[in-house]
Amino acid sequence: MATSAEIRNKAAKKLGLFGTGQTLRSEIASDIDDAYTEVYAELNALSLVTWASSGSVPDELVKSVVSLVAFARVDEYSVPIAKYNRIVADATVAESRIRELVVPSKPGVTRIQNF
Repeated sequence: MATSAEIRNKAAKKLGLFGTGQTLRSEIASDIDDAYTEVYAELNALSLVTWASSGSVPDELVKSVVSLVAFARVDEYSVPIAKYNRIVADATVAESRIRELVVPSKPGVTRIQNF
C-alpha cells in the first residue's frame, strides 16, 4: 500500500524533480498532490478506484497510479525527451492495467483491447 504522499514522491522522482537524499520543494509537492487528486477523480468517475481518496493505494495499482500522476504533470516540467516518452508510454497502458485489476472479468466473455 502507498499513501498519497508516497505516490507524489514516486511521481516526482519519475519526472526527475528530485533525487535520493533531496527534498521536494513545497510548491512542486503541492502541484503533484493536485495531480494525484485529479487522477483519483478521473479514475473514480470511471469506477476504477477501490480506495478512499485519503487512503492508501493498493500495491498492485501503485505503479499505474504513479504513471498517471506523472503523466498529468509531464508537460509542466522540463523533462528530457527520453524520460518524457517513457512516461507517456507508461501512462498509455496504466488505465487499462488498472481496469484489468479492478473490473472483474465475466466468465466466457473475451475482452477486446483497442490499441
